[in-house]
Amino acid sequence: MSDALESLNGLIVPLAEQGLLLPNVAVAELVSFRITRDVPGAPAWFLGWTRWRDQQVPLVDPYALLGQAQDNSGRQPRTLIMNAIGAREGVHFIGMRVWSIPRSRKVLRGEISEAGAPSPYISQRVQLADEPELLMIPDLQAIESALEQAGLLRG
Repeated sequence: MSDALESLNGLIVPLAEQGLLLPNVAVAELVSFRITRDVPGAPAWFLGWTRWRDQQVPLVDPYALLGQAQDNSGRQPRTLIMNAIGAREGVHFIGMRVWSIPRSRKVLRGEISEAGAPSPYISQRVQLADEPELLMIPDLQAIESALEQAGLLRG
C-alpha cells in the first residue's frame, strides 16, 4: 500500500477540554486574532468577521460551538484560517479562534481508534496511541451549514 493510505499529516489544535484533530490540508494559516466587524444578534458561537488576504472570513468560537469551557489562560488568541469544504458561493475560508498554537502530528493508520460517538459539529472522537487526551475531528461541513442556516454567510 502507498504511504498516503497508511498515514495522514495532521494538526492537533489544543482546546480547554478536548483538542481538535485536523488534516493539514484543512488549514490555510494561523494568524493574529482580530474582529473587523461584529454581527449583533448572532449566535454565541459566531464572533463576527475578520479580514484575511483581502477577504471577509466568518469567525467562530469552537468553545461555544462545541460546548466546552472557555480558555482563561490569559494567552493571546489567534485565528486558525481553515479552507471551506462545502462549495458554497463566496465562502472559501472559515476562521476559528484558538488560544494555543496547533502542533503537527503524523497520524498512522494503526494508532488511531474511535473513542466515542459523533455529536453536533463533531464527525468523530478519537484516541491516538501516544496522546493522553481524546481528540475531536470536527465536522467542517456541519459548521459551514450552521453558518449558512444562521444567515451568516452573506458577509
